[in-house]
Amino acid sequence: MRHRNQTMPETPDNPVNRRMLARLLRFLWRLFLAFVRVTLVSVILAVAAAFIVYRHYSRDLPDPAQIGRHRSSETGYIYARDGTVLYELIDPLSGRRTVVPFERIPRILIEATVAVEDADFWENPGVDLRGILRALILNYQAGDIVSGGSTITQQLVRNVLLSPDERDALSLDRKLREAILAIEVSRRYSKEQILGIYLNEVYYGNRAYGVEAAAQSYFGKHVWELSPGEATLLAGLPQAPTTLNPLLNLEGAKQRQRVTLNLMVKSGYLTESQAQAIFDEPLRFASTETVIAAPHFVFYVLQLLEERYGPDTLYRSGLRVVTTLDPMWQAEAERIARQWIRAGGPGYTPLRERGATNAGVVMLTPDAQIIAMVGSIDYNDPTIDGQVNVTLAPRQPGSALKPIVYAAALQRGWTPATLIWDTPVVYPAGDGTVYAPRNYDNAFHGPQRLRMALANSLNIPAVRALEYVGIEAFVSLAHRMGITTLKDPERYGLPLALGAGEVRLLDLTAVYNTFRNGGRYRPPVAILKVTNARGETLEMPGDAPGRQALGDQGEQIAYLITDMLSDNAARRFMFGRNNVMELRDGRPAAVKTGTSNEWRDSWTVGYTPDVTVGVWVGNNDNAPMQEVAGSNGAGVIWRAIMERYHEGRPILAFEPPEGVQEVLICADTGALAGDHCPRPLKERFVAGTEPRTSDVTLLTVGVSDDGRCLAASYTPPERVRQVTFVVYPLAFRAWAESNGIAQPPQQYCPPPEAGVGREGGSIAQITQPAANTMVRDPLVYVRGVALGIYALEIAPGWTPVAEWRTIARGEAIRDGILGVWQTGDYAAGEYMLRLRVTTAEGILIEQRVPVRLEPVESRTP
Repeated sequence: MRHRNQTMPETPDNPVNRRMLARLLRFLWRLFLAFVRVTLVSVILAVAAAFIVYRHYSRDLPDPAQIGRHRSSETGYIYARDGTVLYELIDPLSGRRTVVPFERIPRILIEATVAVEDADFWENPGVDLRGILRALILNYQAGDIVSGGSTITQQLVRNVLLSPDERDALSLDRKLREAILAIEVSRRYSKEQILGIYLNEVYYGNRAYGVEAAAQSYFGKHVWELSPGEATLLAGLPQAPTTLNPLLNLEGAKQRQRVTLNLMVKSGYLTESQAQAIFDEPLRFASTETVIAAPHFVFYVLQLLEERYGPDTLYRSGLRVVTTLDPMWQAEAERIARQWIRAGGPGYTPLRERGATNAGVVMLTPDAQIIAMVGSIDYNDPTIDGQVNVTLAPRQPGSALKPIVYAAALQRGWTPATLIWDTPVVYPAGDGTVYAPRNYDNAFHGPQRLRMALANSLNIPAVRALEYVGIEAFVSLAHRMGITTLKDPERYGLPLALGAGEVRLLDLTAVYNTFRNGGRYRPPVAILKVTNARGETLEMPGDAPGRQALGDQGEQIAYLITDMLSDNAARRFMFGRNNVMELRDGRPAAVKTGTSNEWRDSWTVGYTPDVTVGVWVGNNDNAPMQEVAGSNGAGVIWRAIMERYHEGRPILAFEPPEGVQEVLICADTGALAGDHCPRPLKERFVAGTEPRTSDVTLLTVGVSDDGRCLAASYTPPERVRQVTFVVYPLAFRAWAESNGIAQPPQQYCPPPEAGVGREGGSIAQITQPAANTMVRDPLVYVRGVALGIYALEIAPGWTPVAEWRTIARGEAIRDGILGVWQTGDYAAGEYMLRLRVTTAEGILIEQRVPVRLEPVESRTP
């Protein structure tokens, strides 16, 4: 029997279960119908919303058929500071734009453009939804519009169909209108047509719109004649045509080419080996004849203007740009540089006969205005890549970086009198090799004051100074003073002190101008005023004093660097009299030369109170020259320009600022000059850092014979003489002696020779018993001489191995009993008597005397 209230098992045949299942099915059906109604409504609403958005943003859209039509523009002008017209700003679209059929454009250029600009171009409908979503996320995270996600089609409609104002607007409205236009253009035109129009319209920098203009502008050939290396270089330029211009920034353009080739590999257009071969392809840029005055300066100004205003405003707004260029000094700098390269000068052969084909010059006024920029000796000479502006090309500066190193050391407490040892030094490189810097003359010069080390461009002291300062601190200071390269301090080592990193001539000239301005950095100025066609002033830089780059005592530190760089007397140690750093009229000039490894770069940069001039000499292809150093290469051009510039000008001195103290120091040690310093001289210091004590003294001591040892208490009086020495600190004594400055001996003269069976002279001598004596007495009175504290000892055997037993101890005895040896406790045999005497000077002298002891029964009672 079942329990009364036990439940029956539930089965599918149970009527209760069937009813529940039916109700569940009806509920699911109603839920499905509701979902369908909601979904249909959502779709209808979404379609309606999309239609409304499309209708709203498609109103007044430009006609896509306008693509390819020319746009009007206003001509502008670039002037020199005296009003001379340097360049006419003609719209590049009307002057340098040649449409070529899509079929004439090389496939590799097409593939490179698609890979780097719009990888999904052939599949997308004019917009890239993934790119847009990615851009929306980035913009939302940044709280601003930082990414556009534009396709090639979108770029085309933005640049061709939208007005300049709308084109530059960063707004959602513009992006939606642009997207609608792109979809419409994709519907009307084939992908080949769109890409063909884009490649004929896009801006490639250097005033070139379209691939044909770019090919002609950069390489002097038709687009269909481009090599793979040239085509892939061009394909990367539209992203940043101004900053990636290879004539101004070849390194940046090559880096962009590497990105393009990597994307082509990723897209399957190239293999990695093909990409590498294309990247390694040498490039030869075209020489386009031009009559532009100061073309490198003009194109530098154009680069600045394009960065600030964009090409549309630059070429279509009728700008009037007054620059800092002085036509007379530009012409003189060009003439002098060209003359020394091609013809030489009095007593000098042409530099090109020694393998130097090019030169660059920058001239800055004290307020950093560029009055001359010589980017090459001949802009139109393709054999030297004359169109490349060498004043903007990163090159190794050699020793021209040393003033920054020493300025950093002065910031950290060093002074012009700080002694730096110019002696051999080796630094482990971490890879099993070592770095052992050498001087230009392959010699070592001992302790050198910082002034002498800088003035004479000694390498080892500069490396030691950089080791003291630290590479990061040095690079940080270099950037504050005007260097725009040296971006990764971790990749540089101590050779950076000798110019192992690359810098630009314009930047380095600005650094020296910073020293000239008391440590206040002013960026180089090329533009004085910009107005538009309506006469409205768009730009007029003020005369700001600049920011202090050298810290709280920057003015004083800058003056000390200037004082050392202008010290003709100091630098004659290495460079001799009448070197190229000495101006013939005696005018003070602070100047430094530099030479890179294998004579690839020759630099000279320096300044007077009137002007700062930087000069580079070398070859654009980095080929080495024939022993053209900074002093006999760039230096001759620098001096010629300086002397020409200062003709008829009054001679001005570098005046010390407040906070600079002058004291008398000892030239050999850098300490305060005392009464006994053999070479006192004046030195300048930041007040409070001058030395307070002297370290050279006089000392009179007794010496013996040739003076190489100190007279001791045992030295015969007739051999002693008194000598007075100029005593240097211990660290300097070896150097002083090597330079003929005798130092007092450090060791006492050796005592008379003593040993077994030999007399110890008048210091340690056993006179009784005599050597090899047969001892019979129970008490042996040992007599002798001991001029000092002594110990009389004995040990068995004539070559004792046992411990010595002390017979007696005492102090100086000139001739008497040293001790009594009681023989009763000793067995017969051989013994060694030992007398050990310590003189007043702490010298230990000993004498040994062997004796024999008879058996006890044979001894005298």
